[in-house]
Amino acid sequence: MQIKANGPGHGKLATMTTPAPFTELDVRPLFAGGRPPLPAILEAVNALPPGHALRLLAPIEPVPLYTLLGQQGFTPQARPLDGGDWEIWFRPTAPAELDLRELPPPEPMQRALEAVAALPDGAGLTILTRFRPVHLLEHLAPRGYEGISEEQSDKSWRTVIHPATTATPANH
Repeated sequence: MQIKANGPGHGKLATMTTPAPFTELDVRPLFAGGRPPLPAILEAVNALPPGHALRLLAPIEPVPLYTLLGQQGFTPQARPLDGGDWEIWFRPTAPAELDLRELPPPEPMQRALEAVAALPDGAGLTILTRFRPVHLLEHLAPRGYEGISEEQSDKSWRTVIHPATTATPANH
């Protein structure tokens, strides 16, 4: 079993986006030795710093692990490797709500766009800001998202971001 921490510039993949930073865990030696890999996988996941991903190398696609780690806030992305092994990324799922009210501009927009980029397919996000995020809303459409902002009683703004829908105009 090998565990190594990585950051920007490490482990670039041709067909998958490599998150940074991440920890790599190779459980192929455990399988080869007849030892169960789950304890090592859970230990690696529990040791991940906030926001870090796990790159898992395994001789099989661990489909039941997708549900288990999904319940712990990770989204899987897998691909077969040459020779029959598998590479599986477990990325942290974006938070359902992101409170950016204490940040000075332009940080709320930057952090919101980073969170949108990290969303799994079909997922949405709610952000809280001190001001109506006009510029953020302009940047969502090119990324395939749209947002609806609503002023709150404390004069802050709550914006719900979700995948864009294509509406068909009604014929009247």
